[in-house]
Amino acid sequence: MAAPILAYENLGVIQGSGWLFRGLDIHVGPRDRLALIGRNGAGKTTLLKLLGGKIDSDEGRRTIVPGTRVIQLEQEPAMTGFATLADYVLAGEDAPQRHEAEAIADQLGIDLTREAAKASGGERRRAAIVRAFAQNPDVLLLDEPTNHLDIGAIEWIEEWLQRFRGAFVVISHDRTFLTKLTKQTLWMDRGNLRRAEIGFGGFDAWTEQVYADEQRNAEKLDAKLKLEEHWLLRGVTGRRKRNQGRLTKLVEMRAERAAMVGPQGAANLTIGSDDARSKVVIDAKHISKAFWRPHHHPRFVAARDAQGPHRHRRRERRGQIDPAQAAHRRVGAR
Repeated sequence: MAAPILAYENLGVIQGSGWLFRGLDIHVGPRDRLALIGRNGAGKTTLLKLLGGKIDSDEGRRTIVPGTRVIQLEQEPAMTGFATLADYVLAGEDAPQRHEAEAIADQLGIDLTREAAKASGGERRRAAIVRAFAQNPDVLLLDEPTNHLDIGAIEWIEEWLQRFRGAFVVISHDRTFLTKLTKQTLWMDRGNLRRAEIGFGGFDAWTEQVYADEQRNAEKLDAKLKLEEHWLLRGVTGRRKRNQGRLTKLVEMRAERAAMVGPQGAANLTIGSDDARSKVVIDAKHISKAFWRPHHHPRFVAARDAQGPHRHRRRERRGQIDPAQAAHRRVGAR
């Protein structure tokens, strides 16, 4: 593997009152073709801006080989203040050569003399592509490059990127585009960043394997926890050093299991249109809630699953008891 020309180590960004992501490591090699995948809100665009040096991180260190040109194609190019598309394309100290920009514009079919304020979304996107491609980049950071484009323009971009001798990182909802062009994948998943040396065409199979491995690891840990909690319920004394170590290990295992976050899904909630005279107003199945109190008495087993069905009828008055408090009181009464 070639040495990276652009990298970020221990990358962390705060968003609002918490971390958007933290402890990420990313590197881009000189010929990488990277698909950046993740759910909306995972931080993909933020990550591109960090790699491009557009914004600063709260943690981490960015390194780049001297002389490397990193160019970013943003989703919404800022054209306010420019009279024409040509003014936008050729603005700034890092502006491309006019003849190179005009050559690419001709191939993309965009008239750069068009007034920027009257340009359509597709025309603005083409102008942004002209500027980015004509700057002779070593690394291209592409955020939804095919938005607002017709098939002909998309195919032209695909051919250009296939000939491109530098590296690129691309975010796109166009699965065909990603499958044709990418050879590596970065996956932003539950606050982590995973890398695989496969293009987007192998992404689904890879994620299924990751989830299957996680499920097996969780099941193994659940089996260990079950044995240890059974030992704990038999009654132990905290005076023995061996037992103290075992209790500490149990707390660590519980923490490890609690940190395992499964694949993100969606809750399926429906509101029925039952007759108002129906007695049952809530019918819940397969629900669960865990309470974890690591600093409570060691006899207390932290989690209890509440598998359904659970029904709540009209005019019923129910109270919810925290099992942690109840168990603590039982232990204290002995």
